[in-house]
Amino acid sequence: MSFDAYEYVGVIIPGALPTLTVSLLIPEVASVVRSEGVELGTLGIFLIMSFVVGHVVQLIGNWIEIIEDSIGWGKDALVLNEKRRPIDIGRWQRFLSELRSKGITDADELNSNSWQGIRKEVYAALQAEKRTQRIDAFNRTYGMCRGMVAGTILTIGLILALGGTEHQSKALLTFALLTIPLYIRMRRFSRHYFTEIVSQYLALRSSGR
Repeated sequence: MSFDAYEYVGVIIPGALPTLTVSLLIPEVASVVRSEGVELGTLGIFLIMSFVVGHVVQLIGNWIEIIEDSIGWGKDALVLNEKRRPIDIGRWQRFLSELRSKGITDADELNSNSWQGIRKEVYAALQAEKRTQRIDAFNRTYGMCRGMVAGTILTIGLILALGGTEHQSKALLTFALLTIPLYIRMRRFSRHYFTEIVSQYLALRSSGR
């Protein structure tokens, strides 16, 4: 089994901010995490805690996607809403035509239910031809940004719940402002991910494969 560093980094980084916040606001946690010098043991404890908290953060990230889907802003909106679809109508029709010619779908348009299975089938075809490197890069950046958005939201909640700082209002404003550009980046790479899947599949079919 190959080692994938992102499986750890993508969880630890979003979990680090809430973990650091708790260690600063709760002395008992700080005594475990912090020390006068940076020691391997102390750093290891912090990374382990960040990894655990990071999985909670990813759960919040999943909730963000659920909320987006419920209001029509999720990934499926890129497929279902022509105005939000980040590719022109000509390429989209070519994409649908290629899907129909391969028997992947016989529909004139896609919906959120059919797209889930189609996306996986298209990705599998691209992966077999080693054409998923950029798709994976975009998806990982999207996932990282989503995790950091969730991490800042959790941090805001922890500051409100735990308090104990004279600069609480400034801290809340700082993390609220951080959330906005991180969310914009998340949406941007969601669009890149979708566009790359379509573009790579059209390129694959153009090569006759």
